[in-house]
Formats: sequence, C-alpha cells, structure tokens
Amino acid sequence: MLKHHCGTQITEADKERAINLISDKPWLIPATVLLEIIPVSIVAYGFFKNRRLQTKLKIEREKTMRAYLKQGKDKEMTLEEQHFLKHL
Repeated sequence: MLKHHCGTQITEADKERAINLISDKPWLIPATVLLEIIPVSIVAYGFFKNRRLQTKLKIEREKTMRAYLKQGKDKEMTLEEQHFLKHL
C-alpha cells in the first residue's frame, strides 16, 4: 500500500534551532519580510497597471466605434465593417 506524504513534521529540536537562530540574528526577520514584500508589490503594481490599460483600451474601442459610426452615416457600411464593430 502507498503511504501518503503529508509534508515534514516539525520537531522540538527544529523549534529550538529556529528560536536560537532568531535570538542570535534578529535582523533576519525584517530582511525576510522585505524579501517577501518585493514580489507582492510587483504583482500589485502589475495588477493595477493592467486595470488602467484595460480602461484605456475600452476608451479607444469606443472612439473607434464612434468614428466608424460617424463615417457610416454618409454611406452604407459593408458586412466586414459591421462585423468589425460587433467584435470591437
């Protein structure tokens, strides 16, 4: 029968080693937190930049659609132009 691997078990010796390491080198805590904050801030920046660019894209699509509709008032629109406007 196969055994399920549930991960490592933390022993008392491991806890004691971690406590000793932190008490000997307390600067490790802020350095570790800083290293974890950097990727989170990059992800947050990318998320908000993506939202801003999506909004700009929607505005440009609306401008394009209005320009085609304004142009289409003078003449009949072709099927390709109608399809383009539907999927814009």
